[in-house]
Amino acid sequence: MARERNRASSSSLSSASSSSSAASSVDSGTTSRPGDERSPVELLGLPGVRGQSAVTRALTDALHAGRLHHAYLFDGPEGTGKATCARALFAALNCQDPPAVGAACGRCESCYKLSHGAHPDLIPFDMSLSGLADEVERLIRRLQAPPFEGRVQMVILDPADLFAMPTAATAANRLLKTLEEPRPNTHIVLVTQSASSLLPTLRSRCQRLRFVPLADDILRHLLTLPPESGVAVDAVDYGPPIAGSDAELDAAIALSQGSLGAAKRALADRERLQQCAAAAESLLAAARSGRATQMVEAASSAGADREQAQEILEHLWLRLQHELRAAVQQRQPPTAHSGLIAALRATRSAGLAIRGYTAAPLAIERMLRHVGDALSAPTLASASPQRGRPSHARE
Repeated sequence: MARERNRASSSSLSSASSSSSAASSVDSGTTSRPGDERSPVELLGLPGVRGQSAVTRALTDALHAGRLHHAYLFDGPEGTGKATCARALFAALNCQDPPAVGAACGRCESCYKLSHGAHPDLIPFDMSLSGLADEVERLIRRLQAPPFEGRVQMVILDPADLFAMPTAATAANRLLKTLEEPRPNTHIVLVTQSASSLLPTLRSRCQRLRFVPLADDILRHLLTLPPESGVAVDAVDYGPPIAGSDAELDAAIALSQGSLGAAKRALADRERLQQCAAAAESLLAAARSGRATQMVEAASSAGADREQAQEILEHLWLRLQHELRAAVQQRQPPTAHSGLIAALRATRSAGLAIRGYTAAPLAIERMLRHVGDALSAPTLASASPQRGRPSHARE
């Protein structure tokens, strides 16, 4: 009876995410079963995870040694395979006919259920639920029961960055005890883009594995795969790639900074791409103007939407990076290089601040002041009449 109650409580935790999990995995082909019209993507386990050899090697070595950690912090940029890797690890741990340590067959009952989002021992926790602290409490009660049918059960908290919100402090604290002492055969994976924003007590209870941006050749391969391949990254199916020119593909890859999801969004919404590029130019013009009112207006406009603000900052980062390359090729003085490098750092810091839930307009305005100071430094060094003039005129 208690087992049935636990089963009922777990359904509320995973129902919101089961549909997205059904389409997500790392692939090599398809299998089919009588009476099933869909062709689930085969799971290869850890060998199928692309572009993250250091992570998969660490996990495989831990499996070989029998020392797999009970709690992991998968940290890295969006769209680099963090949640995919977590599901691949789950597939390897529960596969009934694994071809090797860390691998999965993609054909057994466990792999089949996982590929359809129907495995009862994989719990994708919805971090967007209201009443997060109460939902975490239900999750803890669910984890007091053993796995339903597999060797292990796994919880994927994605995105765990939401624990950094002030309103989520209670939920994060309730999770600490379970992270420290989970029941046997239970693994917890926190998926985050900014591990430094989480509570130190959360980070200290997890083994952190850093995911790197995907290489350009891997992105190009994934972007040009046919739709029937069924590839999805981080539990998000962005749909088949939209046909575009080689120049558009190159631009999307450069803008993505190693994220498959970002690259596909760029190709799918060219109008948004152009808007973000124009907004980045406006920010750069405001920073170079040195006028406080222009900076405030540009920051307010660019920071109106948090998600789009981060895309605009990526465009600005690429714009500054292009100027740095040109300065190096033209053998400009080192002061020009150092100013652009400082501007790039300020841009990246602003993006991290926004992901850490700093107000986007405030983070961008602060960044513009730093960028303006950095880019005006070579001019001030070479133009003595303006040496004593402040970089930002007060209006």
